[in-house]
Amino acid sequence: MIIDSIRISPYQINFKKGYSNSKFSIDFRKGWILQLGVGDVVGYGDASPLDNFSFESYSQAGYGLEGFKLSMKNIGKINFEELLELSKAHGESQPSVQCCIESAIFDLASKLNKLPLSKYLNANSLSTIKCNFYEDSMDKPFKGMVVKLKIKSTNIFDELERIDHITEKFNGMAKLRLDFNGSYDLPKAIRFCKMIENKNIDYIEQPLSPESFEDMYELSLHTDIPIAADEMLTDINSAHKILENQSASVFILKPMIIGGYENIKKIISLAKTESIRFNISSLLESNIGRLYYLHLCAALQIKDECGIATNVFFESDLCNFPSLENGRVNIDNSFGIGINEINL
Repeated sequence: MIIDSIRISPYQINFKKGYSNSKFSIDFRKGWILQLGVGDVVGYGDASPLDNFSFESYSQAGYGLEGFKLSMKNIGKINFEELLELSKAHGESQPSVQCCIESAIFDLASKLNKLPLSKYLNANSLSTIKCNFYEDSMDKPFKGMVVKLKIKSTNIFDELERIDHITEKFNGMAKLRLDFNGSYDLPKAIRFCKMIENKNIDYIEQPLSPESFEDMYELSLHTDIPIAADEMLTDINSAHKILENQSASVFILKPMIIGGYENIKKIISLAKTESIRFNISSLLESNIGRLYYLHLCAALQIKDECGIATNVFFESDLCNFPSLENGRVNIDNSFGIGINEINL
């Protein structure tokens, strides 16, 4: 096989009304789209690190992709295994770059093999993925729906009012996931948990700073609410450290932070061995990145609600994302990640 076209394009997508958590506010997301072509068949990948969250910056990701493109110059015939090795080499210290290159490789390979990407990775992949909703969702409430709520204020009573408002909005049917982005200290987190134990909480996500492995365990001794690790889960080593310290009972995996597919599989295998819940979550990428995640969720047979339907936050995007029906996204039989052209 000869890769006869490689294109790297910048993109920017704007939020409908801005996006904020406890640490920052942003009006748009930007990243890079990689296109790998064999004849008329094109595979797509998204590299979109997030400032104050990712290991690399937007510009660094662009340079990383350019390095991959240069390494492909005049390379001639190459197989997919060699391409994947190149993605590892160029994404060794840049997980968003590895994630992007692998997405384009897998998308291209599955299209050439006339398979959905999920089926290309796993013949027994799921056909439906469950997703959580968000605070501003206008979807009709249904029993068992899961809603994610960003904890934005350090004022506990303000957040309790928001929790009650969301509970009422969804007629008491929604389980809530409270995402703190590491904004509380241990005493405040303990107090907060005591005040929400009578509410319908699925889990609290990264209540303490990413370095607080021991304090996360201490918090678990004061509450029965499950604790999820997000920012502190970056690779297999951090996963082992979380387990050694009993810091969390739920793993939130962000491919744009973790990088390669094999890295994600290793963490999930470890989670299964230790009876840890797990799901995949977006880093507010374009729909190209989220479509890749959708197929990863299916291939990895993830049954927990995943946080990948973040397209609802944006004015427009580079391509479409399937709509949610009662919290589920169906994967059709389209080849690859399901797109053949994008709006750049």
